Amino acid sequence: MRESQSKDKPLIQDSEYNVIHQLEKKADFLYSAMEKYIRDAEKDNKPELVKLWNTIKEDEQNHLKMLRKELIELVSENKFE
Repeated sequence: MRESQSKDKPLIQDSEYNVIHQLEKKADFLYSAMEKYIRDAEKDNKPELVKLWNTIKEDEQNHLKMLRKELIELVSENKFE
């Protein structure tokens, strides 16, 4: 990038940052907190909560896939400039 461009344009746009940030938050939630919630519901013999958490987990996995796809498209289209 030319020096004049670096002064005019941030290294990453807000919308790009938002995709990356949410991808990280969703992954962290899915692979740490969510598994604990499911284990706790199983330990407490709460099958309805296990079902609820698994439904939420599936939804969050779909959101994570959507964000990942968007990030791949941004990178492959060279939109990170």
